[in-house]
Amino acid sequence: MSKLYLYFIAIQRIVCLILFFCSIANQTQAQSLYEIVFEVGNISYKGFLVYFNEEEAYMRIGYYDNKKYNVVEVKYKSIIEKSGDYNTFVMIGSNPTYITKVDRGVTYNPDHFIWVWNDKYQHNEPYVTDDPHFHEDNITLAKSYREITIKDLTESYLRQFFGSGEEQYKSLLRMGTVVSGSTTATQANTNQNTNNGTNTNTQSNTTNATLHLVLAINTEIPDIGRSCSVDQKSMETEFKEISKAIGMPFKKYVVVGEEFTKANLEKTLANLKVGSNDVVIFYYSGHGFRWSDQTDSYPQLDMRYSEYTKLSANTSLSLSAVYHAITGKNARLNLIMGDCCNSDIGRNQFTNSSFMVSRSFQGAEVEKLKKLFLQSNGNLMFSGSSPGEYAWCNINGGFFTLSFLQALKEEIGFMRNESPSWERIVQNTKKNTQYKINNCDGCQRQTPISYMTINQK
Repeated sequence: MSKLYLYFIAIQRIVCLILFFCSIANQTQAQSLYEIVFEVGNISYKGFLVYFNEEEAYMRIGYYDNKKYNVVEVKYKSIIEKSGDYNTFVMIGSNPTYITKVDRGVTYNPDHFIWVWNDKYQHNEPYVTDDPHFHEDNITLAKSYREITIKDLTESYLRQFFGSGEEQYKSLLRMGTVVSGSTTATQANTNQNTNNGTNTNTQSNTTNATLHLVLAINTEIPDIGRSCSVDQKSMETEFKEISKAIGMPFKKYVVVGEEFTKANLEKTLANLKVGSNDVVIFYYSGHGFRWSDQTDSYPQLDMRYSEYTKLSANTSLSLSAVYHAITGKNARLNLIMGDCCNSDIGRNQFTNSSFMVSRSFQGAEVEKLKKLFLQSNGNLMFSGSSPGEYAWCNINGGFFTLSFLQALKEEIGFMRNESPSWERIVQNTKKNTQYKINNCDGCQRQTPISYMTINQK
């Protein structure tokens, strides 16, 4: 316990916390709801944890005290770090608020949860303490820790933590009713063929709008190819499942491998046939740069699959040129995104620091997806980095891409009561990217930039 104790003392200095991606939790569609049963001071507690993003999580905690049942809500922020031989994931509680009525002057010390593991040592259950100084004598192992399933979301289970009139309660009940027995966006594991320069179709007669997904992915480049491949799979799965959920025909166009050239990308864009009610999504993952005399704020896309090919105007294409080529086709909604560097003849930077991808997805509300993809019109150009900056990635994908998917999932989830907004997705993507960068060992500044003219009904 001595090594663990030293780490607990060290984390007292933490002020700004971020949820990182650890080896035991690495899926973008991991569930957001968890149950933790623990004891502190001879009192048994049951916690219902709702996780949204790096800075936003809360736990409803129910317990009996002198035969009176109490429920308190505690806010959480989190961090994962390596201390010596140990990896440590910490959730720090704050701002406890009683949901049930209590006597005047009654207070609650927020609980803190710590998962510790290495190659030889791992508990599924976290350690827990309500001691803000993390003294070793006050730290115990939780009784149990598990993901909450859709089947758990019954009235009797939820009433342990929520009042029947609360919006969270209604959302959770609706989640159990709508998601149970159905497949929603990004929940299915879909096997997809990658056809260079070709498209695949998914037919549907639900709407006359088609979703076109154009992917330009540098999978062959040695340094970041693996990360780019992860990005490709994530984006393909996300948008194909979204199209299925809202009944949109789906067409995919992929430029990868040794077909990853400027000529092939330009040909793919030129041959793109879209209708006035269609949605076009362009996504690039690879190296990016800017010319020394460039005035355009958006990056150049490096369209070389080999480092031995000369970098020139013949082997690169600006994100702005892609934007104009696509928006000129007059589809209803156009999203043009590039996860790449925006520095002088730069390279995407790879780091071994790994984050926790958002665990905010428990299922999508179809009506929210329809508002975003069927009831919106306009254009978005979104770059993962500002002029002079690198774009960072790891084996789990690009930080910008991970952050975009995280922000999207937050908007379409059951636990968000606001009407979904592309503006909020953009702002949360920027915020999530910067938090990852600020807490990445050795990473430099990365600030996504955007130009948006999207209107929503």
